[in-house]
Amino acid sequence: MSQIPPPTRPRKKRAVRELLVEAGHDVSAWDVTNDGKIIANPNDNISRNTAWAFPGSDSEALVACIWFDGLTIKDDEVFYIGNDRAYRQRLLDLDKGERRSEVRNRLRTWTKRSRDLDFAVQAAYKLNRPVRLILVDGDDVDESNADRASTVSARELDPETWWIHDYDFSIVGGGEYRIVRGEDPPAREVDDTTPKIPDLGDDPLLQELVQNLSETERDAVIKARVGQGPFRDALFERWGGCSVTQVSMKDMLTASHIKPWSRCDTADERISVSNGLLLVPTLDRLFDRGLITFDEDFKIRISSRISIAHQRHFGIDPSTRLRLRDFDDLKPYLKWHEELVFKP
Repeated sequence: MSQIPPPTRPRKKRAVRELLVEAGHDVSAWDVTNDGKIIANPNDNISRNTAWAFPGSDSEALVACIWFDGLTIKDDEVFYIGNDRAYRQRLLDLDKGERRSEVRNRLRTWTKRSRDLDFAVQAAYKLNRPVRLILVDGDDVDESNADRASTVSARELDPETWWIHDYDFSIVGGGEYRIVRGEDPPAREVDDTTPKIPDLGDDPLLQELVQNLSETERDAVIKARVGQGPFRDALFERWGGCSVTQVSMKDMLTASHIKPWSRCDTADERISVSNGLLLVPTLDRLFDRGLITFDEDFKIRISSRISIAHQRHFGIDPSTRLRLRDFDDLKPYLKWHEELVFKP
């Protein structure tokens, strides 16, 4: 049980960079802009001081900005529960129907910052790294009021060290994490494995390219990148050809994420062959658009929007199945696709 005094509401509006120095971070990169220009006052580096997470180097704690009112403060425990995956889904849902460019840009900015925070929390959890929280006070605007921005009136670094005790990596309905103040996490194995397939999510040039694209455009760009690379090679090694047909001409096959890249919440999801099918272009397009899917028995489900005549033209019918049925690791992703992408 925690015997330390509870955190206090911040009263001063400290600069983010100064708080990072206090937390032990190297802030030398703040002296220049992203395009290499010297900044007179590094505290004003807006591309950095508006972030929600600062992962730091391997020897530094993760620093995250959290609204004070989001904390749960009890007599024997202080903790924060977040779920950026669910938050991002709400932002994406709002983005789809938003016509005002200012609001749409704000939603996409929040989406990126939330994703960066989520990935930083995942990494800190896997590596059992400490966390320092910058506690923020002010007008916290939620996604339903995205026509205006949040306003920070105070921010200070909590003096205590926090630890991530839980992270729910479930594909469907997961994403919740719990950060506890001053209490070491339960003993567990540290995940220090390195993926064999490069994660495009870590490519800064790709991130810059897709950050202002719509979800549909972003997925198209990603598919073009992964369709010729290690991800497709790994799927070809697994399937030996199209996952449905007998086509084995590698150049005619497309590596298709079951759960789209832009909606993946972990690096593991983005690079895992469990989240992929190798398909001929026609089936790939139908699958991407939710006009076909595959159930837990790997049997096709065909949207009512496809007529019997078109089914014949596409070479599919209700008896169509995935060729190999040995991959149970596909099932959670197929369930996600069936529930959230497929159009009955």
